[in-house]
Amino acid sequence: MPMLKLENGLKIFNLTGHEEDQRIAMDHLNLTIEEGEWVTIIGGNGSGKSTLMNVISGVHQLDAGSLFIDGEDVTKLPEHKRAKYLGRVFQDPNMGTAGMISIEENMSIASRRMRKNTLKWGFHKEERKKYYDMIASLNLGLEDRLLQKVGLLSGGQRQAITLLMATLQTPKILLLDEHTAALDPKTARIVLEITEKIVTENKLTTLMITHNMRDAIKYGDRLIMMYGGKIIYDVKGEEKKNLTVDFLLNKFEEMDKISSGE
Repeated sequence: MPMLKLENGLKIFNLTGHEEDQRIAMDHLNLTIEEGEWVTIIGGNGSGKSTLMNVISGVHQLDAGSLFIDGEDVTKLPEHKRAKYLGRVFQDPNMGTAGMISIEENMSIASRRMRKNTLKWGFHKEERKKYYDMIASLNLGLEDRLLQKVGLLSGGQRQAITLLMATLQTPKILLLDEHTAALDPKTARIVLEITEKIVTENKLTTLMITHNMRDAIKYGDRLIMMYGGKIIYDVKGEEKKNLTVDFLLNKFEEMDKISSGE
């Protein structure tokens, strides 16, 4: 049974209500992702990448089609009811953490997110040790700063903490929405290395949007390219490892020519 299955997914946006302003953001899309697969997603602006993420997370409801997570039909489930299945890290490092409270408190909130007794507060010795060890595994020197407010951290440090928080409850699917795009190249590399460690060690089913084609080739075991709300290229295994940036750029150029009628 696949971990994610999208069948004939259609999403249309129309802000004005006029038919001529209608935009198809997801065009009868079919996508199956097996448990433990790490899929990198590339595509230009308006290709449907973010729409796909938002449909999976429940931010947008499908206009037609079906969505299954681990065999369960979640097509009609609202965003808050899908949260138990998903971990998500956004482009903005500020979105995944609460800057006015400490690292320890942020981790505790993430740990209690799916528990019924969410109002129960306080830290146990074992819990503190767990957070210490997890933070230490990042190799960023933050383990002795658990009481420091997250808002005082750098963007890269904050994004690394967000990754830990998003995977603390071992989600069925991890969504990485251009999560290194706002970071400088050196910091982005560190966060990607941390991402690889977390994803591979926990065998997480992962979708990662990126505009960096080198990263799309290097990381993950499958790559899909989107254009016009459709998947136009899907590759995995050795074929993916042998891809080049020039080859992917040529793919984009081919689609642009077809779209413009050249």
